[in-house]
Amino acid sequence: MNKILILIITLFSINHADAITLKESINKALSSSDQAKVIQESRKYSDAEAQKVDAFTKPRVDTSVKYYELGTTAEDSIFMATPDRQMTTGLTASQLLWAGERIKESRALKKNLISLAQLEESSMKRDLVKYVSNAFIAVLYQQARINVLKDRVKQRTDELGDATDLFEAGMVTNLDVREAKLQLHVAEDELSSGESQFHTALVDFNLVIGESGEQTENLLTPEGLLVRPYYLNEKLTKLEALYNKKEQLDIKKAKAAVKISEKSLNLAKDEVKPAVLLVAGTEYGGEEFDDMDASWNIGAQLTWNFYDGGTIDAGIASARARKKSREASLNQADKAISGTLNKLKTEVASLNKRTKLQEETLSLSNGNYEDARGLYLNGTMTLTRLGDFNLLYAEARFNLLQLYYLENIISIEVGSLIGEE
Repeated sequence: MNKILILIITLFSINHADAITLKESINKALSSSDQAKVIQESRKYSDAEAQKVDAFTKPRVDTSVKYYELGTTAEDSIFMATPDRQMTTGLTASQLLWAGERIKESRALKKNLISLAQLEESSMKRDLVKYVSNAFIAVLYQQARINVLKDRVKQRTDELGDATDLFEAGMVTNLDVREAKLQLHVAEDELSSGESQFHTALVDFNLVIGESGEQTENLLTPEGLLVRPYYLNEKLTKLEALYNKKEQLDIKKAKAAVKISEKSLNLAKDEVKPAVLLVAGTEYGGEEFDDMDASWNIGAQLTWNFYDGGTIDAGIASARARKKSREASLNQADKAISGTLNKLKTEVASLNKRTKLQEETLSLSNGNYEDARGLYLNGTMTLTRLGDFNLLYAEARFNLLQLYYLENIISIEVGSLIGEE
């Protein structure tokens, strides 16, 4: 077993030149990537929109400056001079005193909107972490595949050397040499394809963390090994606990949206109620700068919109429909998390069994290949049969890589659902 673990680590290792850890990658993406800027500005926008909701409940001050040149067709009066111009400047202040429940509901709605903005920010950061983690693991996976492909080229090169030696000794025909060269060419072609896939994954990783993908020599490379993820079962347990408490992030977002729709509906209904305002104003005006009079006023104002063409009724209907839609979305989110949790448990259990089986298969296929090569050198096995053992050994390694990769993707998905950043 120690031999196979050493083999796995050797095959899955990655070059550490210009390496960056997963934690460093996530921090970099959250601090300086373009997506991080999108998240920051989206939060500012949402907070600014929330401030508008209760703005009508706060004091309002308006000012005006007017200048008019006056004229009339009426005959001049000897008793009263007709002014030639009018200059006025004024200041009006008002404060809403009562408007049904609109003042209370609007302030509650603002708090809910800010709360939802916080949840949405956390959700967007969580998604960014997920993208970075997936891209990070994809590079480790492609690098591990390259290491296997490089090892296959070395094996095929050694097999060509064996076939050449046996041909020169008269133990095999030139057919074996040609076959070995063909298999080497196939292995080299697969390695070239693997290197291209690795480069693509590396560029994608650099882009998601905010780096430029233009210069190949400046690309950052994920550091580490493609190994089985830690604490996957514990993460599933934590996710299930969050779901049972209805504290999972997507469910919390959907619940916050329902609360907002409830407050919006209450506000829409209260639009039919009158509003009472305290109003005060002052004005200073006249025909000449040195001959201007001041006036002021203070009092209460009652406004009541009896009919507005159906705007209020339409607003109520719209708010009610939005509320029902968001309630349905909440139920949908709850069911989605429940179903995902169920599927993830089954997938994790299945992958655990398959991985243990595949690790044993890798050990067996490695031993078979080494024995088969020895038999070929002794002249008791054909090169074609040796190639079959080589292929089985390669398939075992690739299958194990795939299982490790899938487990890591599931671990990232579970962490994302938990809300890890």
